[in-house]
Amino acid sequence: MQIGDLVSGFFEDPVLVAIVAILLGFVFLVYLFLRRTAQGFKQGMDQGRQ
Repeated sequence: MQIGDLVSGFFEDPVLVAIVAILLGFVFLVYLFLRRTAQGFKQGMDQGRQ
């Protein structure tokens, strides 16, 4: 079995592609949420020192 066979087999199953796309989107949104939370915390800490 070659990598090309795995890749073509993966894209033939639309349900699997949709699940992977949803998981990637969820991970990206969690990253953005955590990044915004950390930036807000840093700004709050910086404003508290002034």
